[in-house]
Amino acid sequence: MRHMFGVEMQIPRGKLPGFYAQVIHKIGDAVEVFDRDKQLLIVEGEAERDKLLAILSKHDMIDEEFGLWLVPEGMDVPLLDDYGFTSVSGRRYLYDHLAAPFAVPDQAGAEKDRWAALEQMREHLIGCPEKLDGGSVCFADASQRELIERIAKAFQVSVEWHSA
Repeated sequence: MRHMFGVEMQIPRGKLPGFYAQVIHKIGDAVEVFDRDKQLLIVEGEAERDKLLAILSKHDMIDEEFGLWLVPEGMDVPLLDDYGFTSVSGRRYLYDHLAAPFAVPDQAGAEKDRWAALEQMREHLIGCPEKLDGGSVCFADASQRELIERIAKAFQVSVEWHSA
């Protein structure tokens, strides 16, 4: 599961037209930007985030910073607009304070119990692979962790939560 950081830029008023281009050039030289969406720059890892924040802070251009989960290819996320967004490059992201990724490991109980638990959980998920099996990473609403845990317990399986 890939955890990313999003930093929204704010362009200060009254700056000359080339100011924005100069800052973008500095970022391009110093930071490995994974993706972007208009004024939002997306980086992977704390080191890249810290470099980006240092440059933007120096120019008073930080608007907002937040954590993101990169949605794996092929994952169905019908509620994406409620919990995240699609970048201009087509990558999909979920805000980490709204979405909690988890898996039901293969060794967590009997196969039929894992299947039944995952099917019961599916009703409460933001996103999951079409074919659920043990080890599949799914996303639940972060406020639904307790419910997911109760479903797992009812079917005598366990849940592994992924953390940022």
